[in-house]
Amino acid sequence: MPTLEPLPGRRVGDLALDFTLKDLNNQTHRLKDMRGKQVVHVVFWATWCVPCLQEIPTLRAVREKYHDRGLEILGIVINLSQTVDGVRAAARDLKLNYPILWDDGGEVQDRYGVSSIPQNVLIGRDGVIRYTGTSLPRNYETLLDSLLKEDGAARTAGRSPAGAH
Repeated sequence: MPTLEPLPGRRVGDLALDFTLKDLNNQTHRLKDMRGKQVVHVVFWATWCVPCLQEIPTLRAVREKYHDRGLEILGIVINLSQTVDGVRAAARDLKLNYPILWDDGGEVQDRYGVSSIPQNVLIGRDGVIRYTGTSLPRNYETLLDSLLKEDGAARTAGRSPAGAH
């Protein structure tokens, strides 16, 4: 019996909507290029958002711990009342160890339906969204560990891994 591939979308079980953005060093990052290779944690954030800043130590630590196993974190800046230079200075001061992407015009923010921040989107190697929420998932490292053990084969849309919300 054939299985259906997940459809593109922004909810758990959907194939994550692709995007291409440049980081603060003008390097291009395309989500689709990471499919089959990396688990990706996308976080929409701003320098003026206190809960966003409170997540940063955890994000720095998990990137350091899991990057060699295939985790990438992409911080997408909500560019409301922010400048590239201001975000660059904040990223340096906060010692961010993951790419910070500039969503000029807010197109990716709109496509992902981001209405409050931080907005976290955890994507498996297969490109399927496993978690979305305004906080880090419960048992975050346990979930990361299980996702990093999976291969990049796409799941069927009807299945949801343990720990997904």
